[in-house]
Amino acid sequence: MLRPFVWTGIHFFFRRVVVAGAHRVPHDRPVVMVANHQNALLDPVVLCISTNAQLNWLTRADVFKNPLVNRFLRRINMLPVYRERDRVADLHDRNNEIFRMCYERMKNNAIIGIFPEGTHRGKKQLVPLKKGLARLVIGAHEAGVRNLCIVPVGLDYESFYEPQKNLLVKFGEPIEVDVFLKKQDVTHAKLHSEITDTVHDALRKLMIHIDNDDVHSEILALKPLMDAKLTGEPLMKKYEVFHALAQELDQKNEYHSFLNHEVNRYRTGMHQLKIEEELLSKKSSLLNVLLFIAGLPFAILTALVFWPLQLFTERFVRTVIKDTLFRNSIRISFWTFITPLYLWALYGMLRIAGADSAEAVFIWLSIPAGLLTLPWWRNAKHLAHAWRVRKIRNTPAFNEWMKQREAVIHWLNKIPYLKSDV
Repeated sequence: MLRPFVWTGIHFFFRRVVVAGAHRVPHDRPVVMVANHQNALLDPVVLCISTNAQLNWLTRADVFKNPLVNRFLRRINMLPVYRERDRVADLHDRNNEIFRMCYERMKNNAIIGIFPEGTHRGKKQLVPLKKGLARLVIGAHEAGVRNLCIVPVGLDYESFYEPQKNLLVKFGEPIEVDVFLKKQDVTHAKLHSEITDTVHDALRKLMIHIDNDDVHSEILALKPLMDAKLTGEPLMKKYEVFHALAQELDQKNEYHSFLNHEVNRYRTGMHQLKIEEELLSKKSSLLNVLLFIAGLPFAILTALVFWPLQLFTERFVRTVIKDTLFRNSIRISFWTFITPLYLWALYGMLRIAGADSAEAVFIWLSIPAGLLTLPWWRNAKHLAHAWRVRKIRNTPAFNEWMKQREAVIHWLNKIPYLKSDV
């Protein structure tokens, strides 16, 4: 029942959602699905709409405290996992009971989803995996689950905080659990280590992982430049190329000096001048202006209808939600599930006020108008950025920054890296 709403909310919140390799998820055997955890509640939701399979999620227990929330989450196949920080006396007994439920579901070829990092963080970096994954897999085998595999998934958000950005979901090849369990003279400790290390390596190959914190921001600042260089290529191809470049720059120290100095100066100047490289690389034209004028009536209608809901949503997420990584999850939830109720309430108020159904129909016209307005806002942002750049393009600060930019592009063109096949 929820899937069509959630699918719609995700695909309109993000500019593009690209899913690769979903066919690798088996539907006729038990599966443990593992993914990097970067964006709070969005991660499990994104994975649920990226495959047709029904997923069962192991989730941090503190979100189950409210009885109504507890019932709802369990109805959508989410199960609580207790951590030391939850400070419950019978922690191991509670987790053992949850794991037993997972084993029973896996015997019926269920897919159990888990984020083995154990926490989320808004950073393109995979932290060491917790013991829970290996414990779940080994326990499943001991409970009689057979033919089990682990499917790794890499999530890549163009932005953790902004709407209308790209999202990429990449499924990897299944990892056969029997390969570990059939080894002779293998101990529990060695099994834990081998399973954890293998999954860690698989996830790193499916995501942007920048291990060195000193150059993390500088490497990410290069992605818009690489995307501009690959204009016309598919989103997945751009991701693969940047994945290879990021790995090259992260692992070799000889690049770090230029990153820390020249690339950092380029990145700092860009923020000071309020320039967005993605918008700078796109040329504005008369067509952009004409599209802006043509879409203005739709934008006005959308603003008149949805502005109160937008204000309410933003006030709520900025005053109530302290963890900024949860904010997009709440935004999507509000816009997906509250919008229909909000429109019906507006329609009812107009009817009570004396408007007939024909006069009140513009409420429902705001829905297609809103969809048309999404690219209109991107175009408006592009035009505003072009106008701002035009005003500062003859200033010394801008000219100096452009020299820094050209130096970075020249250096970037000399970096050897492998362009992975897609």
